[in-house]
Amino acid sequence: MAMNLKERFYFTGLFFALLIGGAISSLIFPPFQNMLWGYVALVLFLAYLLGVEHSKKKLFWSAYCFGATFYIVGFSWINNALLIDSGKFEAFIPLLVLAVGAFFGLFWAIPAVFSVYGKQNIYSRALIFCIFYVLWEWVRSFIFTGVPWNLLGSALSFDVRYIQGAAWIGTYGLSLVLLLLLCGIAILISGGWQKRFYKGSLLFILLPLLFIYATTYRYHQKSDIISADKLVVRLVQPSIPQTFKWQPESLYKNFRTYIDLSKKGSENGYLSLDEVDLVVWGETATPYFLDRDEVHRAEIKEAIPQGGFLATGILRLTMEKGEIVPYNSLFVLNDEGEIKDYYDKAHLVPFGEYLPFREHLPSFMKPVADIVGTLGKGEKYKNIRVDGLPLMGGAICYESIFPKEVLNPQEKPEVLLVLANDGWYGISSGPYQHLAAAQMRAVEEGVTVIRSANNGISAVIAANGEILGKIDLDKAEITDVAISKPLSLTTFYGKYGNVIPLGLTVLLLIVALALSGYFNRKNIS
Repeated sequence: MAMNLKERFYFTGLFFALLIGGAISSLIFPPFQNMLWGYVALVLFLAYLLGVEHSKKKLFWSAYCFGATFYIVGFSWINNALLIDSGKFEAFIPLLVLAVGAFFGLFWAIPAVFSVYGKQNIYSRALIFCIFYVLWEWVRSFIFTGVPWNLLGSALSFDVRYIQGAAWIGTYGLSLVLLLLLCGIAILISGGWQKRFYKGSLLFILLPLLFIYATTYRYHQKSDIISADKLVVRLVQPSIPQTFKWQPESLYKNFRTYIDLSKKGSENGYLSLDEVDLVVWGETATPYFLDRDEVHRAEIKEAIPQGGFLATGILRLTMEKGEIVPYNSLFVLNDEGEIKDYYDKAHLVPFGEYLPFREHLPSFMKPVADIVGTLGKGEKYKNIRVDGLPLMGGAICYESIFPKEVLNPQEKPEVLLVLANDGWYGISSGPYQHLAAAQMRAVEEGVTVIRSANNGISAVIAANGEILGKIDLDKAEITDVAISKPLSLTTFYGKYGNVIPLGLTVLLLIVALALSGYFNRKNIS
């Protein structure tokens, strides 16, 4: 049946309102996460979604439009990576934008469709929507090797006190808490302050607020066994433009830039190098194969404190099955230039560090496929053991965004050493989102995070998520941070992992179905 002009105008306006609302709602994430407009747009969308019973088809397409722009804008920084390599991939940006919207829009649309099983009751619909949204957040942490950027709970990172609950229920659990809170406000709006909605919406609002408030105490909690002994770390961020990083004529200059920055001392207002325990460089900071190149390994000793150590990102080559295989690695060297231990990246970036299904691609795609390299996959959860340093876990860039996937579950390290290079993403929201992810890992696991980037935001993050020292985006600087021991705390989430937030979703699903059945019998909406 054809729509009349009025109906067409309505649906056209709704379509654009949903697209614009999704784009504005993405402002809840770093670096805009304390802006009110993002939350206003998100609450209004939830009020529309929950306030009136919609068909499955309408729910799907409404949430799909909203979710598409929510993620297109939230992940817009990814497009910058396609501009780096002499514009070779610039033509793929529109395709990437469409692909992001088309795929990630499903993570709003599918929970919206499931909400119909709450039937006539608005509380049940809200609970079921929240449950399946969080379940889909968890699914996208491993589907197609995982893309858990911008988990909803990380929006609370604008104030480190508000993410302390992650120590109990993880980031997925905080996503559930925040979404319940926003749905409560949406129910209040959609119910027009009706008495029947007023009391229920207060439960949705007050219980999450109570949880967030009750867990803030952890931020102020001090260990009874704090030692006078400290680990002194020097972060080195040269902010070398990605376009120059691998130019042959720039390799040695970049290498010397790292060394010269690392050597800065009291005459420049810093600690002397020999007062530092550990100097940390970023991902692939060293352009030379130090396990084979004795000349540059001898030169790098200038950047290593006497009696101390240097951690650097590097490409490592090894022979496997008659072929040379490169690894994206982290080396720790002592002041003699000896490699004391290393970590190889275990969770590789698809289409960046390896090409899925390479052997099955059609021949016409071979020119594109040949551009994408294939790196070796390292040992997952390998700890870095160096006498004179705390037990350390390693994570290289992308690996640090995965909840409960960064530390050895059998032998928890005291420190998570994260080497990154956000130079691919320019001046964008990406580096801020990656810093927030590092804070979430610190709180979830109760571990000190040392994050050093070629460019981006380098920071030392305490086990309660507090940033103890940092270097801002696009700044060529060093910073020295003395970290008090102990460097790690025990957390409930760290012990039990995603069993906790997934268990909460199951419990709430039982509540939602029970509420739906009760209100249906009473014929109450």
